[in-house]
Amino acid sequence: MKKNKLLLLLIVLLTTVSLTSCLGDGDDSGRPQLPTKEERDAAFNVMKGNYQGKLICFSRNQQTGGWTKTDSTDIHWEMTSDTYLLVKQFPTKYLAKSVKNASLKQAIEALPAQDLKFKFSIYWAKPTATGFYVDLGNLTYDGASHRIAVRFIWNSTVRGLFDPSTKRMAAQFIENGIYVDNALKDDVYFDGNIYQVRTK
Repeated sequence: MKKNKLLLLLIVLLTTVSLTSCLGDGDDSGRPQLPTKEERDAAFNVMKGNYQGKLICFSRNQQTGGWTKTDSTDIHWEMTSDTYLLVKQFPTKYLAKSVKNASLKQAIEALPAQDLKFKFSIYWAKPTATGFYVDLGNLTYDGASHRIAVRFIWNSTVRGLFDPSTKRMAAQFIENGIYVDNALKDDVYFDGNIYQVRTK
């Protein structure tokens, strides 16, 4: 049955650019076969809709180097099309957890919750890496206005799972940088956070 074949297909979160450069050329003999368009369409038809669950934030422990659960909240998200996952009312204050510049941290924390839209694809294979951004717009800190964006990446650990028999889903996002006026700034940021959304 087609639904069984779709069980626990990987939902890989992608940037808005194509995967061509990530998949690259070369020997495909070791790469699992990607699902057909018909299989992807059937999977989305099972997955589409609204979900509720928990958003869990993990931050790097600066003393041990390990990851610690630092926050969680109830959250809603939606598979809005065959390419987008919309996380509704993401608490923007979470994006400030790893900001070490006190003025910038305060400016981000003051922002209201925002809907974040992530592009996804359904793949058996795991491409190497790419990224996407959350643009927070112009914020004033240290006495001046700056364009601020938070960088997210994905690699083999950034993925999602979906069980069509129970409609349970989980997805993981990795935040790993702050852009100030289009330049990545290490001096305002000390480490990334990992976010997970999970149905209850």
